[in-house]
Amino acid sequence: MDIDVVLPWVDGSDTRITRKRETTLHNWNLDTDLNSADRFRDTDLLKYSLASIKKYAPWIHKVYLITDGQQPDWFEEDDMLTVVDHTDYIPGQYLPTFNSNVIELNIARIKDLSEHFILFNDDMILNKPVTAQDFFSENGDPKDAAIYSVIPTDNYFSHIILNDVIILNKYFNKWAGIKSDWRKYINIKYGKQLVRSLLSLPWSNTVGFFNPHTPISYRKSNFEQLWQLEPELLDSCSKNKFRTKSDVSHWLVRYFQLQSGRFSPRKSTFSQFYEQSETKAIINDIENSQHKMLCINDSDEANLKQELPPILDALNKKFEMR
Repeated sequence: MDIDVVLPWVDGSDTRITRKRETTLHNWNLDTDLNSADRFRDTDLLKYSLASIKKYAPWIHKVYLITDGQQPDWFEEDDMLTVVDHTDYIPGQYLPTFNSNVIELNIARIKDLSEHFILFNDDMILNKPVTAQDFFSENGDPKDAAIYSVIPTDNYFSHIILNDVIILNKYFNKWAGIKSDWRKYINIKYGKQLVRSLLSLPWSNTVGFFNPHTPISYRKSNFEQLWQLEPELLDSCSKNKFRTKSDVSHWLVRYFQLQSGRFSPRKSTFSQFYEQSETKAIINDIENSQHKMLCINDSDEANLKQELPPILDALNKKFEMR
């Protein structure tokens, strides 16, 4: 079973990208709450994300780096790493796009992409060796944690999550899924997060899922199935040049996998999420390999000049880079 990695990346400081974005904005009513500057900011973590895959997951078949006519100065393609431009797989009527939902919902169109793949972000880093079984079961089911949870209301992206859940509930009955194989939904591997699921049981519909900040295991055919079921919805979303409150996201495909039972339970603590401001904790985790995976989140409030250098220094030492 071949397993690929797909990793979208953009350097928002590139003047060519900035000009193209500004030109597109002239004909677009931008929702600033969903398209903040940090969405396009490069924090120099990409090289460590790729280095971590090579070091700790050498069994990966291909890594597809998705870019918009960009390539880092230090990047070199090889048998594992290859660059995929937006124009290589996204239909022309959807381009140009500055909408991560468009970039991710069309992933199944990437030429030669394996049926089994893992969707990374450039702020996600492998912190010690992982195996294929950490991401997929022996029969090819994605590893994940089906933890029911109410949709958070502390950010505007929740509009998109709600859209995902509304579509999910068109096709699935929550209780039918649970009854078919309840051990996948009420599983000790979910630890204390299981409380979220238990509290959501009174509702007949899915109220939402807990969304961990971790690479997500996918089957390409599940993306293709969603396009067959909701072609007008995904076409409409893909025409949005920037993120909007009417979008759906790749998490809808994840929710389909979970609610259909086409997944294998995994510990909810598989990956550790950090805000970039948690510098000491991040460095300690890097140096002591406490978790298999790290997500180092770059928020609007992040102070790159103060917080990032010591983190990059720790990563340089770990991966023996300069």
